[in-house]
Amino acid sequence: MASGSSTRDARQAKAVQMRAAAAKAEARRRTLVVGSVVLVVVLAIVGVFVVVQAANRDSSTSSAADPANLGGDNSIVQGKDTAPVKVVIYEDFQCPYCAQFEAANREQLVQMAKDGDVQVQYRPIAFLDRASTTNYSTRSLNAVAAVVNSSPDAFLEFHNLLFENQPEEGSAGLSDEQLVAYAVQAGADEATIKKAVDDQTYKGWTERVTEASSKAGISGTPTVKVNGTALENLDAASLKKAVDTALAAAQ
Repeated sequence: MASGSSTRDARQAKAVQMRAAAAKAEARRRTLVVGSVVLVVVLAIVGVFVVVQAANRDSSTSSAADPANLGGDNSIVQGKDTAPVKVVIYEDFQCPYCAQFEAANREQLVQMAKDGDVQVQYRPIAFLDRASTTNYSTRSLNAVAAVVNSSPDAFLEFHNLLFENQPEEGSAGLSDEQLVAYAVQAGADEATIKKAVDDQTYKGWTERVTEASSKAGISGTPTVKVNGTALENLDAASLKKAVDTALAAAQ
């Protein structure tokens, strides 16, 4: 009998040990499961934080910022709002035909605006990033926006300098340093323009105005409109004739 009792006691002790071992194993399993869930949640939170921070950085640099000192439809205006003739010019600073138009018409446009007959509305866009290796159209227009925002009186001179020093198609274009230097030569503040150029502060604006021009039916540059009518010929004589005709119609 004693031998049988000892055997039962041994079996019971063994069962107790097995249940204890099983309980410890289950506790370890639950700890691992809970730890894994917590780790996944933490990683998800970190991931969301990184995405939000990246989005904040992107929005702070390339931006929803629009330059100040713009006229209607994102125009950079030269001349009085009361002028009876509005000449609207869509240009790209990488476009060689735009440079030719400017060379042929710059002086008479300035004089017409001074006389009060014409308001010139420049609407530069960035169609031709593919024509450089560094997205020069966008970079130059971003620099122009920086000048218009901080030193609007320097715009026209900067505009002229960009066309006078226009890089060849397919090249890298003017460097950021050159863009800043020409802006300063035109009368803008160096530190202000450099920051906007380095940060591409107005890149988002360049994209928006370029998209808006496409929606408005602009398919090439230069496109020049005199009181809403697009010119077929862009030489100085054709522009003057169109302006004179519009002036006569306005009287």
